[in-house]
Amino acid sequence: MQPSSLPALGGTHALALPSIRPLAIGLGGAALFGFALRTAVTHEGLSVTHLGWAVALPAVTLMAWALCLPALYILWATRQANLNAAHCARAALDAVHTLGLCLASTTPLLWFFAATAPESSIASPLAFLFTGLALVASGHAFSQALAHHGASFTGATRVAFLVLHAITFAQCARGVGLFWR
Repeated sequence: MQPSSLPALGGTHALALPSIRPLAIGLGGAALFGFALRTAVTHEGLSVTHLGWAVALPAVTLMAWALCLPALYILWATRQANLNAAHCARAALDAVHTLGLCLASTTPLLWFFAATAPESSIASPLAFLFTGLALVASGHAFSQALAHHGASFTGATRVAFLVLHAITFAQCARGVGLFWR
């Protein structure tokens, strides 16, 4: 992740900020998948509700991270002296980026099945599978990003985090009206 910087008076770099590009790609990929998910699940043509789902899925992604990350940081920071909030935030950014890329890459398959077999029962389970695999990849990217900063996690800790994040994601999705049927 390349930091961008804000120049201070006199031309020196006063503040280094992480690039927003991974976040935009991640949320954009989730929005694209949310749009296709509405078609795959409801078998309806284009409607305003599609845009609602395209906004809701990235919002759910951010909500799940906003709920899980503080609890996770508190638990892990007590055990990992070299782990700080900035490392966790960058790792979460990597995870959102990975989730969006995974979801965006499966969107053409979802659209294909929704368009070629609109009454088929394969599109909904396929969307659920794609979402589940994207969440697993996202959790793995998060763990790898933290490991890059020197944090060490056992397999049980990774699985516990993955389960916590997946449950939080599912509850947030259900709360805003998204479903995979």
